Amino acid sequence: MAETQKLKKNLTLFDVYAMSTGAMFSSGLFLLPGIAASYTGSSVWLAYFFAGFLILPAMYCMAELSTAMPKAGGTYYFLDRAMGPLMGTIGGLGSWIAVVFKSAFALVGMGAYLGIYIDLPFTMTAIMLTIAFGLINIFGAKETTLLQRILVTTLVAILIAFCVFGLRETGLVDVFKEIEGHGDFFKKGLVGFVSTIGLVFVSYAGLTKVASVAEEVQNPDRNIPLGMTLSLITATVIYTIGTLILIRILEPQALYDSLTPIADAGRQFLGWVPLDLGVILIVVAAIAAFASTGNAGIMSASRYPYAMAKDNLVPAKLSTVGKFGTPTIAIIVTVIAMIAVLVLFDVASVAKLASAFQLLLFGLVCVAVIVMREARISTYKPGFKAPFYPWMQIVGILISFWLIIEMGILAIAFTGMVTIGCVLWYYFYASGRTERRGAI
Repeated sequence: MAETQKLKKNLTLFDVYAMSTGAMFSSGLFLLPGIAASYTGSSVWLAYFFAGFLILPAMYCMAELSTAMPKAGGTYYFLDRAMGPLMGTIGGLGSWIAVVFKSAFALVGMGAYLGIYIDLPFTMTAIMLTIAFGLINIFGAKETTLLQRILVTTLVAILIAFCVFGLRETGLVDVFKEIEGHGDFFKKGLVGFVSTIGLVFVSYAGLTKVASVAEEVQNPDRNIPLGMTLSLITATVIYTIGTLILIRILEPQALYDSLTPIADAGRQFLGWVPLDLGVILIVVAAIAAFASTGNAGIMSASRYPYAMAKDNLVPAKLSTVGKFGTPTIAIIVTVIAMIAVLVLFDVASVAKLASAFQLLLFGLVCVAVIVMREARISTYKPGFKAPFYPWMQIVGILISFWLIIEMGILAIAFTGMVTIGCVLWYYFYASGRTERRGAI
């Protein structure tokens, strides 16, 4: 019989990079730039650039906690050990819900891009993809990460080519010049620009997903912070240059109205490539992006219930490791939850709301670093320490709550409802099963 045991350490530096990078490039690049540009005009590239810096406190805090406690469950495990099982339950169940919604949304996006060339029903396509990625995850982290490597290598290679040919078309210096039709550089003033930073910030949120599989990373002290840093540099450069090219190539209204802006821009300046191959490759990149987000999402989401089951906060069955060395039942439950989300909800709107909960978790992770350092626990020995303590953590907390407020009342309400649901689960199910206390 399969039993609770340790997960295998299969993940290398490139796997960390592939998981972080793959979790960032989906709707953030292939769907969002037109919507973001409609809010702020030609300064949209600067919003993406700044958003890349705003994720730094959360990223470095995640890296520190991951090297101090390289355990499956990431955010759950950190919050549980720092602030006790109630906060751990909020972090674990809340992270699981947020990742399930965002991964389901990515697979709907993949169905939409496939629909450019093949007439398929979006929801049914997304359900079939969810089952396929679930099976790949069950058969082992090696198989999952091999797929992730292929998807991310394909994606990054095509996007670099898009940036190179785009800059050749627009001119390296001309790309920064004032553009007619987009209005002022800050179309809706500083307020519009700031709210756009909040909107595009969630494009970087997938960066920290790798913390949930820290237990499976070889040499985590080096590979987690280095992999995340390389991933963030890749994403920031491609997001910034990519949006610069979009606002130069596409007419303002065409960009604002487009849900496939990268493909539309490619059609404009890659027309010389025979057989429409330029646009086909961009569609391949989009499919690789959405697939890698969905695949990485199932892998990271399943580790939350697995880790919580080992601590008796959810049914113990979820900590079962199958013969392929993966948390089989936790993966199956995650896949069933994603299918339910696809069938029951308007995934696009709920995925945006789930982003607000992700921001709350970023703030709490910064709090967790302060708690663990100030508690002066002898066993807390991170292999990587977040710089500029405690100012970076304080800035990270402020950024998180500021961005949640920027996202509006619905996002705040959704975050509140998820938090209340997690608290009720803790008091009615888990509180009698655990006597642990956090470092706080």
